[in-house]
Amino acid sequence: MKNRLEKFVEEHRDEFDVYEPSAEVWRSIEKTMRKEPKVFKLNFNWRIAAAIALIIGFGVTVFRVVNRPPQPEDSLARINPEYAQTAYHMAALIDIKRDELKRIQKEQPELYKEFSGDLERLDKNYQSMKVQLSGAANQEKLVEAMIQNLQLQIDLLNQQLTIIQRINSKNNQYENKGIAL
Repeated sequence: MKNRLEKFVEEHRDEFDVYEPSAEVWRSIEKTMRKEPKVFKLNFNWRIAAAIALIIGFGVTVFRVVNRPPQPEDSLARINPEYAQTAYHMAALIDIKRDELKRIQKEQPELYKEFSGDLERLDKNYQSMKVQLSGAANQEKLVEAMIQNLQLQIDLLNQQLTIIQRINSKNNQYENKGIAL
């Protein structure tokens, strides 16, 4: 098909060249091709206003960064990066175990309230130590106390979860024997 078309064009080339577009058509084509993009020009006052806004924005950003209070996590990592990593992993483990503990909230609300109260006391103590860390004289000792507090929270959660497992296993034994509690 392509060969037939090429052959036809070759044979009738002279007939195609008879008709040329008028000069008007060529001028119209040239005008559309030479269109220059429109340039958005700002008034001099707007340029000054934009520059002032940029300078103020930059100044506020720098001020906020410079005057940002030190974060406890930053302090811990600065004092001892190894302890910071340990504290991070321990806190993640505590969150997982707290989620496990929350499962009993509906079934045994009194027990959950007692268990969560014990944990809240330890957590408040930990948060207090975190706040004191940046201004403490002996930061290394305070960091060790923070790690010890996290370990106590993990131990307490393990004991609480063990108690819950024992209660659940006793309940299952009684249910299997047909005794209702």
